[in-house]
Amino acid sequence: MHFRWKIYICVSFLAILGVSGCYTPPTSKPMTAVKPRETTVSTVRPHKKAEPYIASRLDHYFVRDWRYIVIHHSATASGSAAEFDRYHREKRGWENGLGYHFVIGNGNGTPDGEIEIGNRWIDQINGAHAGMEEYNHYGIGICLVGDFNQSRPTAAQMASLSELVEYLQNRCHITSENVIMHRHCRQTDCPGRNFPYYKLLANTSRF
Repeated sequence: MHFRWKIYICVSFLAILGVSGCYTPPTSKPMTAVKPRETTVSTVRPHKKAEPYIASRLDHYFVRDWRYIVIHHSATASGSAAEFDRYHREKRGWENGLGYHFVIGNGNGTPDGEIEIGNRWIDQINGAHAGMEEYNHYGIGICLVGDFNQSRPTAAQMASLSELVEYLQNRCHITSENVIMHRHCRQTDCPGRNFPYYKLLANTSRF
């Protein structure tokens, strides 16, 4: 690439677990983000060197038998892992909160390209993002903040997503055919009509 990507990794110890679906915005005033127990933000160098950095941040977590990577959008213009966590707890009634394993910010609520790691990844527990038991149990849920029926992911989001997906493929031995969009496993338009799925596949590993 001819320019530098900035990818942020934010390790959010959120308390998490539940069942199904993308974030739906509340009809009332925006929620106040829940303060994580611990947050570490790091800025990463050029695109080609980002994946080894992600590995250095994630390698110390034990991984279980993951089979899929499931991509979502939040269907909102802004948001963060803490905001989605609160919504999933208070509005969906999910005891373990945030349904995704990772959230990638778009600059509105979270820095553009920042990767937030939820406790579902830290603790290696089922997601609550797919709406189907198979994909919640075996699928790693990644949510990009944004409504991709109305816009497209930012360049920083796609760079972060590509690096994260490639890392997860290599670490968990997940083939490209199992890197899927939410609409591949449930009747929904998530992650939106404008999500560049084939561009993502072209930029990640193929086994």
